[in-house]
Amino acid sequence: MAEVPEIPPGLDLPAQELKIRESLLAAGGPLASAMRAVEAREWRTQGWLTLCWLWVQFLVVVRGFRGATTVADYVEAAARFVGWVDEQRLDMRALQARDLDNWQKWLYMRRRLSVSARRQALMAVRSLYGYMASRDEAKNVTVGYAAPKRVTSTAKKYTATQLRALFVAVKQGESELVVLRDTALLLLLLAGGLRREEISALRVDQLELASDRKGQVHVFGKGAKERTVPIEGPVVRSLVIWLEARSRIEELHTDTVFVNLSRNGGKGAGLGVKAIEDTVKRTAKRAGLGSWGVHRFRVTFATMLYDDGTDIERIRVLMGHESIETTRRYLAVSSRMNRHSLKAHRQHAALGTVPDDLPLWAQDLERKRYGTSILPPR
Repeated sequence: MAEVPEIPPGLDLPAQELKIRESLLAAGGPLASAMRAVEAREWRTQGWLTLCWLWVQFLVVVRGFRGATTVADYVEAAARFVGWVDEQRLDMRALQARDLDNWQKWLYMRRRLSVSARRQALMAVRSLYGYMASRDEAKNVTVGYAAPKRVTSTAKKYTATQLRALFVAVKQGESELVVLRDTALLLLLLAGGLRREEISALRVDQLELASDRKGQVHVFGKGAKERTVPIEGPVVRSLVIWLEARSRIEELHTDTVFVNLSRNGGKGAGLGVKAIEDTVKRTAKRAGLGSWGVHRFRVTFATMLYDDGTDIERIRVLMGHESIETTRRYLAVSSRMNRHSLKAHRQHAALGTVPDDLPLWAQDLERKRYGTSILPPR
């Protein structure tokens, strides 16, 4: 458990909320880091520190947001927003739509944020103002305010050759313990389709391994949604072996499944999102891949299920998607989706030709089917 800093000036919370603050800061992780940064800064906006803590506790405790990284991202975005409000000497409780326009322009010009990053920032501010409006703290200025248009790009997946290269490369880790951890990590990314935040926060008690062949993973995903993902085969065996090795680590400080094994500090602590990304990057470079990404395992998971005949609705549930349209975007790169094309004989009928590779009897059938006025005689 991390050491909890003293209550900073300007923070006015009831006793119960102070205990929750202590619990969240002591737990460590990205949310604790984000809130420590908020507490360490001086704010011009009166009451912001107290408001921020009440909003965070509403998201975590009342709404049940289990993705600490999601809430941490919200806090960082909201803190940047309030910092801008302070810089402009505005009253955050009396903002208008044109102020949001100026903030978005500031994010574009000064922060150089992409469309998706500015959209995410607005989602955080929208959540904050929704909370404030529900507590009669301020009018929700974000109601009806249009977010930056979502930019959709084609999903990317790993090919069978790339996957084989990755799992050969992962065996070249710096130690046997690292190989066991990274193999289990990559297999679970592939066979479970978990998000990087989900696998970073995954606890041992969320794994249900009845044997070394089949099991289940209970996942706490975005928006306080829970889902159960069945797993089988090598991933289960790999997890069993890793957990046995993990239990022998003397410096263990967490109940998360994947832990830091670095000798440079932090050994035994939970493996953060950045460390998971670095693990995939390191393995991909060793495998000679030109491009890579943690999220590609998730896309590969969805497309493999679809190619094996799994129903799209079932894939949506396993992925934890709220909208089936999101699932469809993942499946656009599946082999099954790209298997459908206009048949050659339809094109030959339009051209008035016969495929050269057809046997003579089949060419005669084509002529009889479409008539000699369409297809030339032999």
